[in-house]
Amino acid sequence: MGTSHNRQLPRRTVLGSAAALAGGLAGCIGGGGGDGGGDSIEYWSIHNSEDRRSAIEPTIASFEDESDVSVQTNFVDNNDIGTQIQSAIASDSLPDTALLAVQDIQRLGNDGAVSTESATAVVEELGEDDFREATLNFVSDPDGGYYAVPSTSWVQGVWYRKSAFDEAGLDDPLTWDAILEAAETFHDPDNGTYGIGFGTQQDAYARQCFTQMARANGGLVVNADGEVVFDQPEIVETLQYVQDLSEYTPGAITFSDTRQLYENEEIHMTLWSTNILRHILNNVGEEMAQDTGFASYMENTRQSTYGQVLGHPIFNSSDAKRESAQDLVSHVTSGDAYIAWAHAAPGGMVPARQSITETDEYQDNEILSAWGDTISQFTSAMDNMERFDLVGGTQVPEFGSIASAALVEGAVNRVAVQGDDPETVAQEQADEMRNVI
Repeated sequence: MGTSHNRQLPRRTVLGSAAALAGGLAGCIGGGGGDGGGDSIEYWSIHNSEDRRSAIEPTIASFEDESDVSVQTNFVDNNDIGTQIQSAIASDSLPDTALLAVQDIQRLGNDGAVSTESATAVVEELGEDDFREATLNFVSDPDGGYYAVPSTSWVQGVWYRKSAFDEAGLDDPLTWDAILEAAETFHDPDNGTYGIGFGTQQDAYARQCFTQMARANGGLVVNADGEVVFDQPEIVETLQYVQDLSEYTPGAITFSDTRQLYENEEIHMTLWSTNILRHILNNVGEEMAQDTGFASYMENTRQSTYGQVLGHPIFNSSDAKRESAQDLVSHVTSGDAYIAWAHAAPGGMVPARQSITETDEYQDNEILSAWGDTISQFTSAMDNMERFDLVGGTQVPEFGSIASAALVEGAVNRVAVQGDDPETVAQEQADEMRNVI
């Protein structure tokens, strides 16, 4: 687990006082960086969908009811958060705390915009050993503290029809070879069945799928020193694997395409995140859910799982506001409030705290219950989570420019859809990456 710290979160008296919840519009920026007291704070959230807002708003309201702090909540679309953060930094108007993805947390931490001491204090108060190690690694700072308090996460893996695999006598799709064999076995386009679904369109989903394949082969886009290594043998081999596997796909497909193909039984295997849980249960039913297995890692030369972590950084506002922000973050990462939050998207919002996922209250959920033992498989998979932008637990800033230019997903599309030579693609995309950084 993370390094122990001596700082302790001050104990504060919680006063009973109701306050109205201030619902913000996407893109609103408040004055969280001011010198006012801690009786009013600003909170941003990238959970801007209706189902997740409907869970967050009561959770924030319950905090207001139990404290003397009013919270101005601003929901910001995830696609706009980078621009909003930069604007807030420029105008010295960052909120007091926020729910953000790990790549934004690391960037803000590197820029010195967050209070590492405040986030670390909340982690220690809640119990450092209770957080899944990978979630802490994703938000750690180089000095042993934390840029944010981990909130929820999801992981990606291969979802597959167990009955189809059993009938064909196939091994679980955990390795490159097993996945390729299954794709070849099931591929029968003349009868409306394809071998596998994964991202081949030039989009973020293709990059996510490629991340897991590449890391399973030891491949990186940039190394810990920020040097482009996309033209190394590990990546060339992965691009060749993508090209081989793409022969058994319907062509250029997105994440929504692959899920629909699986639900329609046009594919028996797809690379998707744990967000798929509620979609299958709600769109098809419990029978398909019980017949769906989850390969919690992918392996060629090593095991790897792609995943995402969301967390709450606490920004460098006044002392009083930081204390109130700590109280809010502690509240939404504890007890019934935390469980209600996670139940907004079962599978897609897995609590970072192990003790919460083990409670009857958390497990007593229609969607989670329908998946049985699969839940324990993907919660344990969190400890294998890896990304291209985090190498050895530290963010590599150069990857941000590469991601913005869509060069990784561009490589996937070139080999999978356009049929370009993998070695040529690796070299040309690597040269482009060096140009953009």
